[in-house]
Amino acid sequence: MASDTLSISKGLRAAGFNEQQADALATHIAVLPSNLVTKQDLAIEVSRLEHRIDQLDHKVDQIEPRLLLKLGAGMAAGFGLVLTAISIGVGAILSQLG
Repeated sequence: MASDTLSISKGLRAAGFNEQQADALATHIAVLPSNLVTKQDLAIEVSRLEHRIDQLDHKVDQIEPRLLLKLGAGMAAGFGLVLTAISIGVGAILSQLG
């Protein structure tokens, strides 16, 4: 933020600051960081982030069907293992009885 320290100082003196106060404040204002963001900077960044979120949403939408398929296969395999374990357990119990 390029600042004209003389005009700032004059404006401050006109507002009631003494010369020393006005000059000191004008000097500090002049050296404020030049990397302060504007509304336009924020709007650009928000737009960039929204675009990135849209890209990630698209990736999730592509992965979701495959994930559901793998989850279903895993559940079926787990169910099969439970049935096998039950069958073996029942067989062992029946062989003990018979």
